Amino acid sequence: MKNLTSVLLIFISIYSYGQSPKRAVKKLGSNPVIFIDSINILQSDLQNYDPDQIAIVTIIKDQEAKDILGEDGKDGVVYIETIPFAKKRYWKFFRTKSSAYADLFPDVDSDSTVQYILNTKVLGQKGFEGNLASIDDEVFKEISIVDKVTLEKQYGVTNKIYGVLIVSDVPKNLHNGKKMF
Repeated sequence: MKNLTSVLLIFISIYSYGQSPKRAVKKLGSNPVIFIDSINILQSDLQNYDPDQIAIVTIIKDQEAKDILGEDGKDGVVYIETIPFAKKRYWKFFRTKSSAYADLFPDVDSDSTVQYILNTKVLGQKGFEGNLASIDDEVFKEISIVDKVTLEKQYGVTNKIYGVLIVSDVPKNLHNGKKMF
């Protein structure tokens, strides 16, 4: 069981913010506090989650973890967001930034006809939720909607009705952020 938990922590840290995942894991203590979708869980509960459903992992260590959780954070804190949680977060954020987005996508699951394009990069059908959920007011620049014709002509996307173009700086401390943004 301990080996399974260790393997999962190493796996999920690959997606972590901050310094390289190997250094972040080395600095975590043996009993970090773990949150999934803002709910504190036990390390043993990690085996109940499908790694393919993980969108974002944030590792906080050292004094910063103690500042957040007091002495409970002495071994570090791991925040994990699942894809549905991250999707809901970016959907809410983009609705506040664009009335056109809010009108076209009234609920979190209504964006299945959308191709997201981040800084001119067409995002894949899987694994983009963490990138979009990483965008906040500090790095956000603009959002616009393009129609099917423009989407096909400018981006070569033929299987979607709308394109959502997002311009953003790279979030601070995002591991490999420059590659993703």
